Amino acid sequence: MSTVKDRQVIDFSYENEGNLILEIVDDMEWGYTIRNEHAHVIQDKINDYIGYILSGQANKDLPVIIKLVAEYPISQYGLDFLERIKTFLNKKNICDLIWSHSSEDGFSDDFEVDLEKVYPRLRKNWAENPQEDISLMTYEDNDYKDIILFGAIEGYVGSFVQDMGDCYIGITYNLIPEDYDVQQLMHASFKNLNEQIQYRRVESKEEGIFGIVAGGNFEAESIFYPDIWNQNCDDLNDDLVICIPTKDIVYLTKKHDLVKVNRMKEMAKNMFETNEKESPFLLMSKDVLEYSRESQEFKIIGSFM
Repeated sequence: MSTVKDRQVIDFSYENEGNLILEIVDDMEWGYTIRNEHAHVIQDKINDYIGYILSGQANKDLPVIIKLVAEYPISQYGLDFLERIKTFLNKKNICDLIWSHSSEDGFSDDFEVDLEKVYPRLRKNWAENPQEDISLMTYEDNDYKDIILFGAIEGYVGSFVQDMGDCYIGITYNLIPEDYDVQQLMHASFKNLNEQIQYRRVESKEEGIFGIVAGGNFEAESIFYPDIWNQNCDDLNDDLVICIPTKDIVYLTKKHDLVKVNRMKEMAKNMFETNEKESPFLLMSKDVLEYSRESQEFKIIGSFM
């Protein structure tokens, strides 16, 4: 059985009360993170139906009605979208548009800040002069002015994301309610990171080269916690050299073991190049960082590429 995602095909067609009904089977849910995609899929499907009608393939003796049969409740955003299409079709005398109804229709799928689901996110600042300018990855938000940013370690900035269940959404100024401020986000995000994310050091396949693991979503954010790095310095009895090629890969080794440092750089380079081709959204940086026990600070000491 075809559905709304299947192009150039009529899902169902039948006559009812003197009308030709062309059904669209909509098996997609509505939600903030997917509603734009959902609307585009419906628009494409309706365009296919319009082409079918205008081509003369539909029964010209019967009024045509496109009926959207929704498997899930339709949000207010979805209803408003359908109303706009209905108005257009009626105005152009192409056909009518109707849809199935549910008692749960009209719910809001607008974004709402939930302080219990907000986390800090580390981002590399790729600007040539990071002290004066900000340049993020090209796949990220283009309008940097609307992204909420805060200072992090040298060459990096922090932002805020919210866990939406199936993905993380970056929080921008226009998404913050009037009664919220950045300090609330800062406090809540680090509280959540501290209480809900557990960091631990594991040894890689290369003896003497370690990784920080935290479940796959917040490894890079370990940089925000000096205590983690102080403990690693104590455990390894040395300052540390660190590479973060991707958001979920953090390598570290002893500063004074140059063989291991060079091997770690190779590992980071391979990881960066692999993700550059396959998963560019995971990329973090090409930096080689040093963490000093004495100063308890990070600094960039080079690049692994």
